[in-house]
Formats: sequence, structure tokens, C-alpha cells
Amino acid sequence: MSLPSTLLTALLLLTSTTAAATIDASLTTRNQHLVRYLFMDIYTATLYAQSDSNLTDVLDTQQPVRLSLQYHRSIDREDMIKAAGVILERQHPASQLAPLQADIDQLHSHFTDVSEGDTYSLTRTAEGELQLHYNDQLSFRSKTPGLAEIYLGIWLGQDGLSDDLRSALLR
Repeated sequence: MSLPSTLLTALLLLTSTTAAATIDASLTTRNQHLVRYLFMDIYTATLYAQSDSNLTDVLDTQQPVRLSLQYHRSIDREDMIKAAGVILERQHPASQLAPLQADIDQLHSHFTDVSEGDTYSLTRTAEGELQLHYNDQLSFRSKTPGLAEIYLGIWLGQDGLSDDLRSALLR
């Protein structure tokens, strides 16, 4: 089922539920949150970070972090790109986004429609590289300074998709 972009943007602003587990030796599951809209499960967001990292300033450090989104519904790539663009423009002035726009467009070019069970993961490495994995396969990487922080900020930054989601992931 494809969701209209306005509905997608609205549903990304509403959330519920939390949990925890582990991913590998360097990053552990810190928090998890189920995003719901109109009684529909949309995706589960899982934040992985080092066990001793302070999550409240995770975007301001150079520590590795991973955000995984496991989808429970089909969503068109264009809807995901539109929603990301709306949030990025709300969070950052055009002067800050302009130098990164080519990288953001390149990242978006690697998006694909998602179906139930698909997973996108965004990872910021200790070196500041942004990696995008789709169903555990690397599909994009960039060493452009600041790109990882700005893009992860869609979920983890101020004025992002949802204050409830951000709070649940960064608690």
C-alpha cells in the first residue's frame, strides 16, 4: 500500500513503544521505538551506539552510531525523499543545506521502495563517514563532513520527525 506524501509526513510525526538488545561488539542496541499511525505499525526505529556513550549529544560527538528502520508497511521511495526534504528544510537554513545538496541527492538516488520487512540503516562511523545499508547491503557511503550528522538529525535532531521518537531513542 502506497501512502500519500502528506499522510506519510503526518504519520512520521506520531510514535509509540520502546525496547533494547545488541548488534555487535562495538555498537549495542540502546533504544527502540515503534512508529504508528492510525493504529498501523509503520516502522521500528532502533538506535545503536557504544554502551558508554551519552545519547543526549550523540550527534555532536564523533562516536559511531547506527539508526535502523525496519518497515512494517510498503512506502514509496518518493514519499520517503519528500518527507526527508521537508524535515531537513525545517531543521536547517538553505545556506547550510546548499553545500550538502549534491550529497543528499546522491544518497536519495540510492533509496528504493520499501516493503514489509525491509530495513534501511544509516551509520556514522568513528571517522564521520555516512553509510546507508538496505537490507544489510551497503548501498551508499560518503565521507563528506557533516552529512551524517545532518541526515541522522532527521530522527535524532531538534525539530525532527517527532519529538516523541527522538526522546524515546535518546533517553
